[in-house]
Amino acid sequence: NICFNIDKESKIDFKEWQLLYHVVYTWCTRQEDAKKDELYQKVADFFVVTVEKQEEILREKTGVVLLRNFLSLFKYYTTASKMIKKIFQYMHRYWIPAQQQAQQEKKVRDVDVLSLVKWRTHCYDKLKPKILAALLDLADLDRNGETVDKSLFSNMVQAYIQLGVNEEQPVLFYQTEFQDPFIARTEAFYIKESDNYLQENSVSQYMQKAEERLKHEEGNARGYLHPETEPVLQAACESVLIERHNEILQNEFQTMLRDEKEDDMQRFYFLLSRIDSGLNASSATMKNFLKEVGNGVIVEQSTKLDTKKALKNSVPFMHELLAVHKKYVGIIRKCFSDHKLFIQAMDEAFTFFVNKEVGVFSMAELLNFFVDHVLKGNEKLAEDQLEETLEATVRLFTYFDDKDVFYMSFRRSLSKRLLSRKVNEDAERSFIGKLKMSCGDAYTKKLEGMFNDIKLASEKQQHFKNWMVEKGNTQTVDLSVMVLNDLYWPLSKQTELQLPTELIQCVGFFEEYYHTTTEKRKLKWIYNQGTISVYRTYKDAKGRARRLECVVSCIQACILNLFNDNNEMTFKEAQKQLNLSPDVLKFSIHPLIFAKSRLLTRKKIEGAKPVGRKPIDEEDIFVPFNFRKVPKNRIQYPPGSTRLIKKESKEVQDRTKHERIIKIELSLVRVMKARNVLSVNELITEASKQLLKFFRPDPRLVKKRIETLMERGFMRRDDADQKVIHYVA
Repeated sequence: NICFNIDKESKIDFKEWQLLYHVVYTWCTRQEDAKKDELYQKVADFFVVTVEKQEEILREKTGVVLLRNFLSLFKYYTTASKMIKKIFQYMHRYWIPAQQQAQQEKKVRDVDVLSLVKWRTHCYDKLKPKILAALLDLADLDRNGETVDKSLFSNMVQAYIQLGVNEEQPVLFYQTEFQDPFIARTEAFYIKESDNYLQENSVSQYMQKAEERLKHEEGNARGYLHPETEPVLQAACESVLIERHNEILQNEFQTMLRDEKEDDMQRFYFLLSRIDSGLNASSATMKNFLKEVGNGVIVEQSTKLDTKKALKNSVPFMHELLAVHKKYVGIIRKCFSDHKLFIQAMDEAFTFFVNKEVGVFSMAELLNFFVDHVLKGNEKLAEDQLEETLEATVRLFTYFDDKDVFYMSFRRSLSKRLLSRKVNEDAERSFIGKLKMSCGDAYTKKLEGMFNDIKLASEKQQHFKNWMVEKGNTQTVDLSVMVLNDLYWPLSKQTELQLPTELIQCVGFFEEYYHTTTEKRKLKWIYNQGTISVYRTYKDAKGRARRLECVVSCIQACILNLFNDNNEMTFKEAQKQLNLSPDVLKFSIHPLIFAKSRLLTRKKIEGAKPVGRKPIDEEDIFVPFNFRKVPKNRIQYPPGSTRLIKKESKEVQDRTKHERIIKIELSLVRVMKARNVLSVNELITEASKQLLKFFRPDPRLVKKRIETLMERGFMRRDDADQKVIHYVA
């Protein structure tokens, strides 16, 4: 009567429980140990009889019916066993622990554990093939889209854990009895399905199916299976659905890139990112694809960049490169979650093709011309668009090997923009700030110094005006002077020029003022950098007097001034009066003759061929050009022939080569001073790492500079090993 109503979910009242507890207490407090053993054995025998009855009920059941009945009876059974455990509390407290301590093998168990062991031995073990088959069939039905009771999975998982009570870790019983067969059945199911699906459908449709399957299995694992199962099930599904068909997916990836199938690329990343090294091949594919795209842009534009209009054509060229970069940055962010392998692939691809030769100018010079075009406001961009363009330009700049070439070109262009006083200071400073973040303080120090000079020059100009008033000096020309630090500005050398009387007076006043502010500094006048406004009077078609403002360089103003007193002037006479070299005079007079609104023309000599647009010759005679109509009242003329741009480009290249030698030697000495002793290869490697933020050094040039430094006594070879270098303090 102790094990009362075990097969029903019924309870006994307190009085009955008290009576039963007293019976157990009486048996357990007897002196005879045999009585206690007898009581324990009776309970064990009762569990066996009861479980065998349950097994008889379940024996004929199959499928879902078996699972439901098994779980229902098991629930009643475990509830009753807990009730019995409470009745046997006294035995649990004293006799069972004493028996367990005395025996090495735990033949005596807690009553609730004993009940589970008997259920496992006399019920589950006899039914487990049918139970496992029912569970696996249920999983297949769920995968085939049929509605199933998934709570059966979660309840059976709990049952497996409870029945594993006799193991060191109950989860091991669950893994052996259910998880391992379940994983094997899952793999077999998806091998068959994936093979058939790929034969009948496209790769795009297969990826969609695989994504759905993975999410479905992950949801089931989280919701109904043991936490230990999820990573194992996930790995099995990924192996079958992804890794097994990896080659087919990889072969399709380039088509996705070419056709810009963003949904497919997102699924591709979702799938391939789940397996080891799954993205290595696809990132390499993307790198090669981007190389082809970039080369296509280079080839398409190279013919336009090898002409006289190369710099003008560089603007749409750079726009196209920026558009390609923006496009694939967006794809990598949206489709590949900014994965480092794809970012690295894009960086390597852009580094490959943006450093190619494209025409008469280097890519760094073309990029500088584009930046100059944008910062001058020629693009007519809103503030946010301008900031976005500058940000994208700096990202493109980071791929350049010849960052020092860009620096030299940009410094020249910046100086021209600042001296013209038509500059968007906020945009300029923003761009320099971005360069500073990319390359460091040393890269932008001189650029920032140029801005500081402009600020000081404005203040000094006001002081000069006040000084002129105090001195009572008057001048016929409104003079504005910028005093610049030669360390910061890439200005050409001083040009010899004989100034007109009016300008000589102005220069004299300013030098007198400047010497009152400092005694240690000397002024050098750069005449070819400033601008002068001169006025030309003429009569229009109706005979009315008109005046044209011409903004020209200082040298051009001096040339035009010669015609105030002369109706014509030979080349040699102008050269003699202005004390200019022939090249400078040809360069400066060129726009005055060949501009659309020209101010001078060449006199036709009788018997000679028409001059037309032939180059300026030292035998030419110049006369003022009489025009009747001009497009506007103010015209700004370039300071000289556009051929100077190529000359400046060569100067930039020569200057860059010279500075590279200095930087290489400084880097080599810096490394040796820190390390003292290094092999030649180690020295080249460490020095090159320092130089990469400016340019990619040529190892052959680095070796030559090492030899030069050894000749100059900065380092020496080891006497025993010629490949080892020692620093000489």
